[in-house]
Amino acid sequence: MRHPQHMNLKSVIAGCAALLFAATSQAYPTKPVRLVTPFPPGGGVDATARVLAKKLGDSWQQQIIVDNRSGAGTTIGNEIVALAAPDGYTLLLTNNALAISAGLYQKLRYDTGRDLLPIMEVLRSPFVMVIPAASPMKGVADLISAARAKPGEITLANTGVGSGPHLAGVLFANMAGIKLNEIPYKGGGPAIVDLAAGRVNVLITTPLAALPHVQGGRLRAIGVTSAKRTADLPAVPAIAESGLPGYDVTTWYMLLAPKGTPKTLISKIHTDAKSGLSQPDAVKILSGGGTELVYSSPEDTSKLLNAELARWSKVIKAANVKPEN
Repeated sequence: MRHPQHMNLKSVIAGCAALLFAATSQAYPTKPVRLVTPFPPGGGVDATARVLAKKLGDSWQQQIIVDNRSGAGTTIGNEIVALAAPDGYTLLLTNNALAISAGLYQKLRYDTGRDLLPIMEVLRSPFVMVIPAASPMKGVADLISAARAKPGEITLANTGVGSGPHLAGVLFANMAGIKLNEIPYKGGGPAIVDLAAGRVNVLITTPLAALPHVQGGRLRAIGVTSAKRTADLPAVPAIAESGLPGYDVTTWYMLLAPKGTPKTLISKIHTDAKSGLSQPDAVKILSGGGTELVYSSPEDTSKLLNAELARWSKVIKAANVKPEN
């Protein structure tokens, strides 16, 4: 039986720890905060990071430094945060490449599910499947039928091995039971040019990249990858409703901290980030093009990350996808 004094001492220590965490949360931050994004400047994650940094900086009266650490399939930036001190002064803003890279790269110095603590899913956005405007195919069902009739002859432009659009195409082919001929491109621009010219049959890309060409009459959108249609593309059916039930792939943006960051700090960061990103000027910048603002709880965000880690690991392994050298 434990001695009562020993039990009281443990209670006192636990109480002191709780008070220390509470005090830390109230005082935080007392110095600049580093917001790492594992992408170069100019992209969607970087733009979102800068909106978030401005809002948190205004709220906390501290400088929030956006630190672009791109390379190695986002694993360089991920590692910096995963191995950082869990004190709230190093945070990560990334997208679903976080879950993909965990299945794609075998030797990492961190474990994504163990060493990174989700704070909030900021937003999510579907990809869109587009074909040449002159294509005889009218929709996703026609594409699946053509691919089944001519295995390996329907060409799918691939703008990056292990990218979200690439794996969205891999999952699409797996679920449809078809074989597509992947044509690699160095970026979305050349792929769209060849797609519009009819040199490839289909491309999965972001609404932001596709919409100008769809509106200009060069491409035709035949499906969005989310489970349901989006408000910005109401006339474009979800792939799930037009030939492939159950298909659902979105890009998500997620805010994370190193494992071990006190719950009081996680709660404060979540509350203040949600408040800042909910302001009208932030919503105006971040919404549109099919984007849905989410602001999910740390618990729901953890469930999402765990589900995505399991999902993409399975897809990558089944298709034997290897990272580019």
